[in-house]
Amino acid sequence: MRVTRRQIILISILHIFSITYLQTFAPMSETAHQHAILSYAAGGLVCLLALWFISAALKRFTDKNLIQAVTERFPVFGRALLALYLLFLLFIAARDIRIVADFTNSVLLNRTPVLILGLLITATAVYITQGGIRAFLGLSEIYGAITVIMMAGVALVLLQNIHLKYLMPYFSFDWPGIVKGAWYAVPYLGEIIMLPMVISGKFYKASAGYLGLAIGTGLLLTNLFLAQTVMGVPLTSKLIHPGYEMVRQITVTDFMDRFDLIVMALWYPTALGKIGFDLYVLCYTLQWIVPKLSGRLMTAPAGALAFVCSIWFFKNSLQQFNFNYVWPLIALIFELVLPFLFFLLLRPRRVKPKSG
Repeated sequence: MRVTRRQIILISILHIFSITYLQTFAPMSETAHQHAILSYAAGGLVCLLALWFISAALKRFTDKNLIQAVTERFPVFGRALLALYLLFLLFIAARDIRIVADFTNSVLLNRTPVLILGLLITATAVYITQGGIRAFLGLSEIYGAITVIMMAGVALVLLQNIHLKYLMPYFSFDWPGIVKGAWYAVPYLGEIIMLPMVISGKFYKASAGYLGLAIGTGLLLTNLFLAQTVMGVPLTSKLIHPGYEMVRQITVTDFMDRFDLIVMALWYPTALGKIGFDLYVLCYTLQWIVPKLSGRLMTAPAGALAFVCSIWFFKNSLQQFNFNYVWPLIALIFELVLPFLFFLLLRPRRVKPKSG
């Protein structure tokens, strides 16, 4: 299916923003303090390097995506690497299901068990996944623009509540803390490498991926800046979902004092789409590892496995949140080291000159 440059940008923004918005503000504020926005910028540069490795390798195979190129060039070794990626993708899907389920339980539906919420979220994501890449492109066309406009509106409304004094001292840089903050940001931003894994090099434009990464990182950076200047750095670092608490500060007259519900209603489809895309890449990778399997028919079993793992891996939301401190060590292997390996190994075959 043809994928346009605009669609790549929009799906990149949604893939980066939706879950990262919930997970990274607190640990980055705790380590980098008032300069956490610099951590986002540094993390974005690291992910830009990883995306460049993938894009450069994909340019050599204009009619294939990365998964196809790896399996056709290295039938055994390539499938072994993809099997490792399969475990990585399964964990991402399970983690995202648990994040959204815990957030829904703590913010919207306090009396509904996390188990039921996770099951409903997974069922919806599986339904989206069965629509194939076309479903995600359509979702990004609608909610990509809505997300950008919505976040711009939130920033505009919160301008009156900004206190720049919360960021003082401005020029007292804690560079080790800034680097540690980038350490927390990179795993979430680096998930953008999933796009060239499933989009053919014929349609995937590297510049569109770079721009999507830049806009998504910019949105996160802006919202972190707003959270810190509206609520203060100490409070931002102590809350589990400071991005949501920031939106709760918005009141549009006395009649609409729960403006956050409107924002959540517009955000929720992007989170479900992100989980669905996780499952889509998971099933697509499995289909190339085991060619006899149908990726479409595997969406329901893969979703069920991800749901079970989301309950099994994390006893509670606090354990899931604390895993952010060690997750980068695992994620960097798949989001930086292996893309560099693909860049080195995936080179066009040399055509031997005909003798005589």
